[in-house]
Amino acid sequence: MPGPLKPELSRAVLEELARIYGDELPSVLRAMARPGRRYYLRVNTLKASREEVIERLREKGLDVRADESLPEAIYLPVKGPFKLPEAGKAIVVDKFAAESAMMGSHIYVPGIRSFKGVRRGDEVLVLSDRGQPVAFGVARMDEQELLRARRGLAVEVLRPLYRVPPMRELEEFKLGLIYPQSLPAMLTTRVLDPRPGELVVDMTCGPGGKLSHICQLTANQARVLAFDRSRHKVRETREVLARLGCEAAVLKADSRYLDMDYPFLVGRADRVLVDPPCSALGVLPKLYDLKSAKELASLAEYQRQFLKAAAKLVRPGGVVVYSVCTMTARECEGAVAFAVEQLGLEVEEQPLYLASRGLPGLVEKAELLQRFHPHLHGAGYFIARLRKP
Repeated sequence: MPGPLKPELSRAVLEELARIYGDELPSVLRAMARPGRRYYLRVNTLKASREEVIERLREKGLDVRADESLPEAIYLPVKGPFKLPEAGKAIVVDKFAAESAMMGSHIYVPGIRSFKGVRRGDEVLVLSDRGQPVAFGVARMDEQELLRARRGLAVEVLRPLYRVPPMRELEEFKLGLIYPQSLPAMLTTRVLDPRPGELVVDMTCGPGGKLSHICQLTANQARVLAFDRSRHKVRETREVLARLGCEAAVLKADSRYLDMDYPFLVGRADRVLVDPPCSALGVLPKLYDLKSAKELASLAEYQRQFLKAAAKLVRPGGVVVYSVCTMTARECEGAVAFAVEQLGLEVEEQPLYLASRGLPGLVEKAELLQRFHPHLHGAGYFIARLRKP
């Protein structure tokens, strides 16, 4: 059985990770190049019980299991890595397509970078644009067709490095009974702990995973306002809510300025979820990440702007939950230190811990923060629960 690929990381990313992990860095890098051992789904309990969904999926021959910690979470064991067959031709795909193909997703036209000399029916090796082999498949169009096409199936993946069943093709997905979502992402909404009747604000809602979970946990009985600056993500989020039977108002807006654009929200929200764009180093498998030191610093500053607005929207005594799918100290504990020292928020204990505590020395009460580490938990993630005094 082949070992995992080693991710190609920029010096800036490596330095950030080395500050956190020290001698453990080699183990972290190996873990970053492979998916976690479990592929998680959230059961939409607005439509079905976990037991009913497990039974339906097992009848399809899927090895579905109930998570031990969250009552709405189920998972399938991830299998691999597998040895890829040899092929006479190779195609090159972008980073997103490569990391998806690595887990068994097919290749579609927008993800193609090179399809030179390929004819329909050819066996092909799928390579990332850094030359990393991720899957073996069969071409479903030839080079000339691809040059004319703007969409469509280009390569059917037959043998990926790792295998997870195509859950989005199942009837249960289309009926809104399941939603693919990582365990840390589900835990974030549990830490937010929304209640019926409350005013809940999701500041960066696309594509709707945590938002629909908020609706689910409150049985559609909370007043939920959700925002995203991307028109495409707003549309996608509304489609997700409709499929899952969730009720929330989804609006296009730049959430950094919600206090100015929606002044009636200032000081009124019971709970605010801040899940801003981040370096995403904890989204696995990771083939490569070449962010510069300037890009990493810019992301950290960007996240603080969301926290500034959240601190204004939340009422006294209300809760702000901050989460990012990464591990850098400046995006995690550093952001919390900013929220405490500059915005007057207070770190408080979370209702459930499934991972490690925060890094000591960077912010007071770091032991109340929660961190997922790739080599320990199969993902990189950070969750903070803050309260406005």
